[in-house]
Amino acid sequence: MLDRILHALQVKSNKPSSQSQIPAALLSGGTWAFRQKGLNLQEVLEKPELGAAAIIAINQVIRSDIVWPGSGYHNLLVHIFGGKIKFRPQGNIDVIEPAFAQIAEADRIDLSQIDNHEWIRALRLIISQVNEQIGNEFLIGTSSWGPFTLAGQFYGVEKLMSGLYKDKAGIHALLEVMTAVCIAYLAPAIDSGARILSIAEPTASGDLISLTHFEEFVAPYIKKVNDELKKREAYTTLHICGNIRDRVHLAPQLNVDVLSVDYKVDLSLAQKNLAGKIALAGNVNPVLLKDGTVDEIIRAAKQSIQQAGRGANYILMPGCDIPPSVPLANIVAFLGVGRENVVKAS
Repeated sequence: MLDRILHALQVKSNKPSSQSQIPAALLSGGTWAFRQKGLNLQEVLEKPELGAAAIIAINQVIRSDIVWPGSGYHNLLVHIFGGKIKFRPQGNIDVIEPAFAQIAEADRIDLSQIDNHEWIRALRLIISQVNEQIGNEFLIGTSSWGPFTLAGQFYGVEKLMSGLYKDKAGIHALLEVMTAVCIAYLAPAIDSGARILSIAEPTASGDLISLTHFEEFVAPYIKKVNDELKKREAYTTLHICGNIRDRVHLAPQLNVDVLSVDYKVDLSLAQKNLAGKIALAGNVNPVLLKDGTVDEIIRAAKQSIQQAGRGANYILMPGCDIPPSVPLANIVAFLGVGRENVVKAS
């Protein structure tokens, strides 16, 4: 399992995979895993040993090649720096009030607050415990919002979008701070045992911002984060929700190892841009994983494999984080497709 995923991350080839199995993994899935054991995100922060045990137990059943302890907690950073958040009974954390009313407030950020916060220490303990117990078998990772999406959570998405036109200098200054926050949050996770770090930029989707704005306000800051993380010998993943067909070609320039795409992106077209450069992951619709039958899910997974051309750099994944209510049997079936013989699957 570990060799299989590492092969996909390291390969630089556009030839079909010669492996008998294709790596298959969830993208994040922390909230979903905890729900399988009757836990929610807040309970896990209070008793991190329960979180580690839940993640390990669930992965022994589903056998995801990448395990993501610490996922689902991206918005904790808003809370640490003065914003208001709300824990859902089952689900991820909502921001109900941004941390900043004005961009100038970003100047007061003290990055040491991240390391000193008890909830962050709890998350890093979970990563460490999961890595100690199953890190020799599975690739351990964690995740965060990228700088652009963090900026929207800290300052407000509407004000961020307006600032792209009305206050470019201010937004660039904010993004510099958010880049530092992202690095300060993710880099210590490497020391805790995370070998792959996922950066999620849903606010940078083609459904929300233009390619021109992506090139100016998103790409440079993602690259800065990745450059720092790669210095620490970690693998990196970039996930952007929605339609990103016009910016897939930019991913190799951002120093990422994997581009994760959702169901709106044709995998065959993505492979034309990425094969031989970086790995590609995706793109089964999480809604299908929640509502579909096992047979429908297996067909969709096989279709994704076929569209990706059985590339040696391909990882079967959902097109985004999965809802907490996805049935366990559906995930077992989905990930099991990757362990089938590739020739038969195609």
